[in-house]
Amino acid sequence: APSPSPSPPPGCPMHAAAAPPPAPPPAVVAAKLPAAATGSCPMRGGGAPAVGAADETGGASSSCSSSGATPHEVLDPRNMMPVFSQTPARDQTVPLSKQREVSSIPKADEAGNWVYPSPQQFYHALLRRNKEAEADVMGAVVYAHNVTNERTWNQILEWEQPYRRVCPTPKLLRFVGRSEELSHGAWWTSKFSYLGKPFDRHDWFVDRCGLKTVRYVIDYYDDPKSTEDGLEITIDTRPALDSLAAAADRCRRPLWQLQRVWGAFFGR
Repeated sequence: APSPSPSPPPGCPMHAAAAPPPAPPPAVVAAKLPAAATGSCPMRGGGAPAVGAADETGGASSSCSSSGATPHEVLDPRNMMPVFSQTPARDQTVPLSKQREVSSIPKADEAGNWVYPSPQQFYHALLRRNKEAEADVMGAVVYAHNVTNERTWNQILEWEQPYRRVCPTPKLLRFVGRSEELSHGAWWTSKFSYLGKPFDRHDWFVDRCGLKTVRYVIDYYDDPKSTEDGLEITIDTRPALDSLAAAADRCRRPLWQLQRVWGAFFGR
């Protein structure tokens, strides 16, 4: 799923070179994301920024596309979302943190890493998408959002390992949310696995040191058998079959394929 503005909006991964020091995330998060998290970056329901990051202008991830923008709003082309405010929303009764956490995900177009949305920005994003939003759980929602993005990026780095000599530092260029489109893998999983359909899908575009842009397909599943990071979420990340090279990358990891099939039936 991409000179920072002082208060960039939420999304999935965000960037701001001079972001304030992040507040420590909640130590404990419920096994399942709160109902307010049903959004998209990636979050259940697709359509509001949740597990993802925002870009260097602070826009929400493109997984939050179809933003329903008004004609006067300026949208970031990488995520089709406007900048979200750090001020309290109308009728908001619970104060929310404005601190943002810097991700481990490098930006492709300038120095620095993407920066995640603050709880306040995330709350605005959910309201904008007409999603149910409970201000008092925004801290847990943002924590889940950030952890899931970090797990996604770590899986991408595993795929990028064979290319570390030519590209030691791959970077995230942009990302697209496609929650309403089943990938081929998700279609098979929905038919034959206890996981069913994914609650969200992203395509992340990774810059391989200027040599190539690689598209990764990521499916996010509710998984009661997964307890990693206290979240019942399974993430299935793999290079899109856009080329013979991508197919070869998959063939070079037969153990990944076996684990993928095993996990679909018995849990990971």
